[in-house]
Amino acid sequence: MIIWEQRSVTSKDSGVVAYHRYYGEQENQNDKDVYANWLNQAILNGRYFGLLAESNCEIVAGAGMTLLDWGPTRGDPNPYRGRIVNVFTVPAMRRQGIARSLVENLLKLGEQQGIQTFSLAASEDSAAMYQELGFLPYKNEMLRKLR
Repeated sequence: MIIWEQRSVTSKDSGVVAYHRYYGEQENQNDKDVYANWLNQAILNGRYFGLLAESNCEIVAGAGMTLLDWGPTRGDPNPYRGRIVNVFTVPAMRRQGIARSLVENLLKLGEQQGIQTFSLAASEDSAAMYQELGFLPYKNEMLRKLR
Protein backbone atom coordinates (compact mmCIF):
# COMPACT_ATOMS: atom_id res chain seq x y z
CA MET A 1 0.00 0.00 0.00
CA ILE A 2 1.31 3.40 -1.01
CA ILE A 3 1.24 6.16 1.58
CA TRP A 4 0.52 9.58 0.14
CA GLU A 5 -0.72 12.95 1.30
CA GLN A 6 -2.95 15.42 -0.46
CA ARG A 7 -2.33 19.13 -0.74
CA SER A 8 -3.75 22.05 -2.68
CA VAL A 9 -2.14 23.34 -5.85
CA THR A 10 -0.42 26.71 -5.55
CA SER A 11 0.79 29.00 -8.30
CA LYS A 12 4.29 27.61 -7.68
CA ASP A 13 2.98 24.27 -9.00
CA SER A 14 2.07 25.63 -12.43
CA GLY A 15 4.98 23.87 -14.14
CA VAL A 16 4.15 20.52 -12.55
CA VAL A 17 0.49 20.77 -13.52
CA ALA A 18 1.45 21.76 -17.08
CA TYR A 19 3.72 18.71 -17.18
CA HIS A 20 0.75 16.54 -16.15
CA ARG A 21 -1.39 18.10 -18.88
CA TYR A 22 1.21 17.50 -21.60
CA TYR A 23 2.68 14.24 -20.29
CA GLY A 24 4.40 12.35 -23.08
CA GLU A 25 4.16 15.24 -25.55
CA GLN A 26 7.72 16.55 -25.72
CA GLU A 27 7.00 18.37 -28.98
CA ASN A 28 4.51 20.65 -27.20
CA GLN A 29 7.03 22.48 -25.00
CA ASN A 30 5.76 25.89 -26.16
CA ASP A 31 2.15 24.90 -25.40
CA LYS A 32 3.27 23.65 -21.99
CA ASP A 33 4.98 26.95 -21.20
CA VAL A 34 1.99 29.00 -22.36
CA TYR A 35 -0.33 26.82 -20.28
CA ALA A 36 1.88 27.12 -17.17
CA ASN A 37 1.82 30.92 -17.48
CA TRP A 38 -1.97 30.96 -17.88
CA LEU A 39 -2.36 28.51 -15.01
CA ASN A 40 -0.29 30.66 -12.68
CA GLN A 41 -2.73 33.55 -13.15
CA ALA A 42 -5.82 31.32 -13.06
CA ILE A 43 -4.75 29.92 -9.67
CA LEU A 44 -4.09 33.40 -8.30
CA ASN A 45 -7.48 34.61 -9.63
CA GLY A 46 -9.37 31.65 -8.16
CA ARG A 47 -10.45 30.35 -11.58
CA TYR A 48 -8.43 27.15 -11.21
CA PHE A 49 -7.91 25.00 -8.18
CA GLY A 50 -6.41 21.60 -7.86
CA LEU A 51 -5.06 18.90 -5.62
CA LEU A 52 -1.74 17.09 -5.68
CA ALA A 53 -0.75 13.78 -4.10
CA GLU A 54 2.73 13.49 -2.65
CA SER A 55 4.56 10.37 -1.60
CA ASN A 56 8.10 10.46 -0.20
CA CYS A 57 8.29 14.21 -0.96
CA GLU A 58 7.50 13.64 -4.65
CA ILE A 59 4.35 14.63 -6.52
CA VAL A 60 2.82 11.39 -7.80
CA ALA A 61 -0.61 12.55 -8.98
CA GLY A 62 -2.77 15.58 -9.53
CA ALA A 63 -6.20 16.73 -10.59
CA GLY A 64 -7.61 20.17 -11.22
CA MET A 65 -10.75 22.13 -11.89
CA THR A 66 -11.18 25.14 -14.11
CA LEU A 67 -14.17 27.33 -13.36
CA LEU A 68 -15.87 28.19 -16.64
CA ASP A 69 -18.04 31.32 -16.77
CA TRP A 70 -20.95 29.50 -18.38
CA GLY A 71 -23.87 31.65 -17.31
CA PRO A 72 -26.97 30.36 -15.53
CA THR A 73 -28.68 27.51 -17.38
CA ARG A 74 -31.94 25.60 -17.12
CA GLY A 75 -32.13 24.27 -13.59
CA ASP A 76 -28.71 25.63 -12.56
CA PRO A 77 -28.60 29.26 -11.41
CA ASN A 78 -24.85 29.20 -10.74
CA PRO A 79 -23.03 30.98 -13.57
CA TYR A 80 -19.96 28.75 -13.22
CA ARG A 81 -19.40 25.21 -14.39
CA GLY A 82 -16.52 23.09 -13.12
CA ARG A 83 -14.36 21.43 -15.75
CA ILE A 84 -12.20 18.61 -14.38
CA VAL A 85 -8.78 18.74 -16.05
CA ASN A 86 -5.18 17.60 -15.65
CA VAL A 87 -5.97 14.30 -13.92
CA PHE A 88 -2.67 12.47 -13.89
CA THR A 89 -0.88 9.75 -11.94
CA VAL A 90 2.71 8.67 -12.52
CA PRO A 91 2.63 5.28 -14.25
CA ALA A 92 4.13 3.34 -11.33
CA MET A 93 1.35 4.56 -8.99
CA ARG A 94 -1.69 4.01 -11.22
CA ARG A 95 -4.66 1.80 -10.33
CA GLN A 96 -4.35 2.49 -6.60
CA GLY A 97 -7.23 4.94 -6.19
CA ILE A 98 -5.13 8.09 -5.95
CA ALA A 99 -6.67 9.92 -8.93
CA ARG A 100 -10.15 8.82 -7.88
CA SER A 101 -9.64 10.25 -4.40
CA LEU A 102 -8.32 13.53 -5.78
CA VAL A 103 -11.27 13.88 -8.17
CA GLU A 104 -13.78 13.03 -5.42
CA ASN A 105 -12.25 15.71 -3.20
CA LEU A 106 -12.21 18.23 -6.06
CA LEU A 107 -15.90 17.63 -6.65
CA LYS A 108 -16.58 18.27 -2.97
CA LEU A 109 -14.60 21.51 -3.13
CA GLY A 110 -16.57 22.59 -6.19
CA GLU A 111 -19.87 21.74 -4.53
CA GLN A 112 -18.84 23.82 -1.49
CA GLN A 113 -18.47 26.76 -3.89
CA GLY A 114 -21.98 26.18 -5.21
CA ILE A 115 -20.95 24.49 -8.45
CA GLN A 116 -23.73 22.18 -9.59
CA THR A 117 -22.55 21.15 -13.07
CA PHE A 118 -19.23 19.46 -13.79
CA SER A 119 -17.78 18.24 -17.07
CA LEU A 120 -14.65 16.48 -18.27
CA ALA A 121 -13.13 14.58 -21.15
CA ALA A 122 -12.51 10.93 -20.31
CA SER A 123 -10.14 8.47 -21.90
CA GLU A 124 -11.26 4.88 -22.46
CA ASP A 125 -9.20 3.87 -19.43
CA SER A 126 -10.80 6.42 -17.11
CA ALA A 127 -14.43 6.46 -18.31
CA ALA A 128 -15.60 3.73 -15.91
CA MET A 129 -14.13 5.56 -12.89
CA TYR A 130 -15.86 8.79 -13.86
CA GLN A 131 -19.16 6.99 -14.38
CA GLU A 132 -18.82 5.53 -10.86
CA LEU A 133 -18.41 9.13 -9.64
CA GLY A 134 -21.71 10.12 -11.28
CA PHE A 135 -20.59 11.41 -14.68
CA LEU A 136 -22.70 10.42 -17.65
CA PRO A 137 -21.60 10.14 -21.27
CA TYR A 138 -22.53 13.30 -23.13
CA LYS A 139 -22.43 12.85 -26.87
CA ASN A 140 -23.67 16.24 -28.03
CA GLU A 141 -20.44 18.16 -27.58
CA MET A 142 -18.66 19.34 -30.70
CA LEU A 143 -15.43 21.26 -31.22
CA ARG A 144 -14.26 23.82 -33.75
CA LYS A 145 -10.66 24.99 -33.75
CA LEU A 146 -9.00 27.61 -35.88
CA ARG A 147 -5.51 26.47 -36.74
